[in-house]
Amino acid sequence: MLFDTGFFIDLSGRGARRNRAEALAFLAANPDMPLYTSRICWSELAEGVASPAIVNELLRDYSIIEIDEDVAWHTSRVARLLRGAGRHIGDNDCWIAGTALSKGLALVTRNAKHFTRVSGLECATY
Repeated sequence: MLFDTGFFIDLSGRGARRNRAEALAFLAANPDMPLYTSRICWSELAEGVASPAIVNELLRDYSIIEIDEDVAWHTSRVARLLRGAGRHIGDNDCWIAGTALSKGLALVTRNAKHFTRVSGLECATY
């Protein structure tokens, strides 16, 4: 599964206490799942900290999926379709959705209403 930025904010306890408990419960209920996030999520998390080492420590158990041609292609399709329909979700979220689609991963998010605009994207909520 690919985890979005909001998940890590909740997991860190910077969101509501209830959200942290739900993020921890999601991980506990899925102990054997492979853990992925995108380079875009890494970048979003880096905005709020003093050094790359802090982000790397937070994400130490997660494999980072880099932007490659396949990710870029899927992202371009997401952005094109959503903009054309007047339902754009923002550039970074298009990249996150494109990353999940390109690798065939469900997206773990608390913002499923937002991401369900993306055709074919499976969302797992917590």
